[in-house]
Amino acid sequence: MMGDIYDYMESIGAKIVYNEVQREFSFPRFKNNRDIYDQYYDYTYPYDIEFRLNEIKRQIKERKIDGVIHYTQAFCYRGIEDIIVKSKLDVPVINIEGDKLNELDARTKLRLEAFVDMLKDRKEWKR
Repeated sequence: MMGDIYDYMESIGAKIVYNEVQREFSFPRFKNNRDIYDQYYDYTYPYDIEFRLNEIKRQIKERKIDGVIHYTQAFCYRGIEDIIVKSKLDVPVINIEGDKLNELDARTKLRLEAFVDMLKDRKEWKR
């Protein structure tokens, strides 16, 4: 993905508190499973977007997430899921797309900065 995204987000006053892919690859619910079959069955990433959205929604509520960065690989079929993600989540969503580079480009940094500014304004407005 983007190797510098965590450092960049913190430099503009934001924190990434949930990363679906990294979390799922660590098998976070393995203690709830009887065997390796159940462990893989409980692994959300390979499933369709509706299945994954249930867990994402749960994490948004549990972690009090203000917004979602939806990363898609350039030219990947998962890019079309962005429409579904944006329509099904109750928090703002920004889509960033990556390809071969492992770092954020200037355009993506600007978009992320504007997204974080909007989230801060939104939070202030709700007070």
